[in-house]
Amino acid sequence: MFMKRKNFKEVAFVMLLAIGVAVYLLACKKEIVTPINNISQVNENPGYTDEAKAVVCKIMKFKRQLVERESVMRSGLYMPIDSIIWNVEALFNAEYAFSERKYLETVKQNLEFFVDVNENNEAPFGVIANLYDEIIDAVRQAYQNDGIDYNKSLMAVVVDKGEKIGSRIGLHVCVVSGMMETDGNLKDPVTGPFGPHDCWYYGEYGGTCNDPSIFGDAAEIIEDSINYYYSGTVVPQSGFRNLNFGMFMVALEGSEYFDENGEPYIYCYGVESNPPLYLNGDLLNYYYTRELEVLLHLLPTDLVEQGVLPMIPAFIEVDIVGMMGYINNGSYYHHENYVIYGSKVAIPNQELPPLRDLLN
Repeated sequence: MFMKRKNFKEVAFVMLLAIGVAVYLLACKKEIVTPINNISQVNENPGYTDEAKAVVCKIMKFKRQLVERESVMRSGLYMPIDSIIWNVEALFNAEYAFSERKYLETVKQNLEFFVDVNENNEAPFGVIANLYDEIIDAVRQAYQNDGIDYNKSLMAVVVDKGEKIGSRIGLHVCVVSGMMETDGNLKDPVTGPFGPHDCWYYGEYGGTCNDPSIFGDAAEIIEDSINYYYSGTVVPQSGFRNLNFGMFMVALEGSEYFDENGEPYIYCYGVESNPPLYLNGDLLNYYYTRELEVLLHLLPTDLVEQGVLPMIPAFIEVDIVGMMGYINNGSYYHHENYVIYGSKVAIPNQELPPLRDLLN
């Protein structure tokens, strides 16, 4: 009888212990499956996509490497030229470019650098770190001397690969700065921003129809209007900012796209064809809307088919130059286009380095 009572107590003790262990393990399992930190992150950043996280990971890795350059150099790290271009451009724009601001006018300046590479088109990290410092100094000087005296801001820095000469590869750096709007009132895009009193000369010599001495021309007025309405992108939600990366430039002479009636979308006419040289409000709106058709639809569609752009490309900025020049051995009045496209992602502010004015 005593032995049975003892066995019963032992069995009961073992069962209680097993139940306690099971409860403990179940509690641990629940904590592993649904940690508080993960729930908080999902609620705080629902718009933070996997693509954006991958972009941030690459940018911050390159920034850490620059901070720890001495140890990275001792590790013998080499980086291929395409990775150099991506990293330099993405980090620079993450730290210094205010892409979401509205710009009343923009200025482009082109800089050139060279990178010493090996037979595999790779460069040691010491060369890359020095290159980044060199680009910062040169862009700062160009930005300071862009001719804009007030409300100036850096919009974008685009890095493209140039030719390889011997053991050196050229890097083309396009600095886009501008005069930002400060009243904070965002306007909706419109199909025709020009009124009956607007009238500008077609290009090259500039001025309005009534005063040729006024700075600017029809090409620049159309350019500024397109960039104002379509370059900046509204931040998707509070606490986020947009980042442009993987940018590149496409050049158009103006003779690439014609409608079903054989009329050019972009201003482009033979000198002997007696084209309109003074564009009133109606003509300015006409070429404004046709430029948009090329920049936002026709050209991106062609570039996507060629595998040049992502499937959903982002329009960054355009530079339109009115001039008289040769196209296919003929003399033309035309608007040359230099268009910047790229990718755009929304990123929580705290995930990137804080934005800084390059001059401060």
